[in-house]
Amino acid sequence: MTNTKHIYAFILGLNHSLSKVEILNVLVKQQIDFKLVECSQEVLIIESATDLKTLNIELFGGVVKFVEIIKTAPLETFFADDSDFFSSVDIADFIPDKAEKITFGVSVYSAGCKFKDLNYAWYIAPKFAEWVQYASDLLDTKANFLPLKERRLSTAAVDKGRLLKRGFEMCLCVGSEKMYIGKTLAIQDYASYGFRDYGRPERDAHAGMIPPKIAKIMINLANQNKLATMYDPFCGSGTMLEEMMLLGFRKLKGSDMSDKAVADSKANLKWLFEHYGDIKRETYQFDLFQADVTLSSQKLDLESIDAIVTEPYLGSVNARYFNKVQAAKEMDMLERLYLETFGQFRNILHQNGVVVIIFPVLKVRQEFFYLQILDDLKIEGWVQQSYVPQQFNNEKDLAKLNLTLTDRNSIVYFRPDQTVSREIMVFKKTK
Repeated sequence: MTNTKHIYAFILGLNHSLSKVEILNVLVKQQIDFKLVECSQEVLIIESATDLKTLNIELFGGVVKFVEIIKTAPLETFFADDSDFFSSVDIADFIPDKAEKITFGVSVYSAGCKFKDLNYAWYIAPKFAEWVQYASDLLDTKANFLPLKERRLSTAAVDKGRLLKRGFEMCLCVGSEKMYIGKTLAIQDYASYGFRDYGRPERDAHAGMIPPKIAKIMINLANQNKLATMYDPFCGSGTMLEEMMLLGFRKLKGSDMSDKAVADSKANLKWLFEHYGDIKRETYQFDLFQADVTLSSQKLDLESIDAIVTEPYLGSVNARYFNKVQAAKEMDMLERLYLETFGQFRNILHQNGVVVIIFPVLKVRQEFFYLQILDDLKIEGWVQQSYVPQQFNNEKDLAKLNLTLTDRNSIVYFRPDQTVSREIMVFKKTK
């Protein structure tokens, strides 16, 4: 690190653990030198010698907002509710150049603080917003602020209020000992994600569809360069392939046992090229074909794939009605399928190739059923990978990250209304 310090906050998505490990992997892959500062289920704060103001938020699937920290202060100083401290915050750092009239908003996030400190920061926030408005007037800028109805402004509120174009959002990130006062640089393009999820021509809700954000996170966990050959053997309607293309991967392969799924993927990729002008069809090499995954090695050259990122068959749509005996039988069937699938993967993956895959987790009457195949995979030469890059895989940083992991060291993505959840796993081929 140089003496120049830049501090940034990443506002995390709903699954904070997935968001955190994705951020670490993307930044390391970008060869950005940084260290962890504070962390919670809402915010990850880093310090870097690199100016990251132009960091593209669309590299991430699990980052809601990207914030530059302008000022830090001890909590007791901020909580003193002292106008001297308020005046030490240079509002000129927040106001767009030459703006005569702006709208701004304030959000309050926990960055590892005590609950009482978060509540007190939320109590002080309206007074701080009033001071910001007053300070703006002194700079000959008329400032209106959005009512503080909730502790955090949604990305939709920031977008519809045009805060990043005609004003600013100020984020108060309450750490364990410090207040981090920042300016939002970018927000997640929620409209584009919704468009890719619901606006494309072919969707098959009955077969199940992975959300584009989760697909992007999984692709990032594969840690591949843009020249890698990527493969989704359960391509469905093409979500994973679409997100690979948008992330800049050029060599793509996809297959599915269903002719309809392959046709849907082709239609959706054509739609993607039509609606996202930054990606050009002629710059991509991709091959879509019909094949049962157990026969995929007959369709592809041996060791021709660098990474497989996929969501396989997750089980019966009737799983929500299963009793425990039926659930156990279902998981036994899925275990055989997944083991056979990994046998095919071994043939087509390069040595040290990576698989990022979803395992189903079935919940029946408060009991969870997992695929019990980890020992078998280990015997077959598959090593389960840590989500955390090596330089952060130490006691101090892991404690700071405070990931929510299962006993299998895995992260499960779920929604409360779901019977089948997604356990995201990363494996490396070693033999």
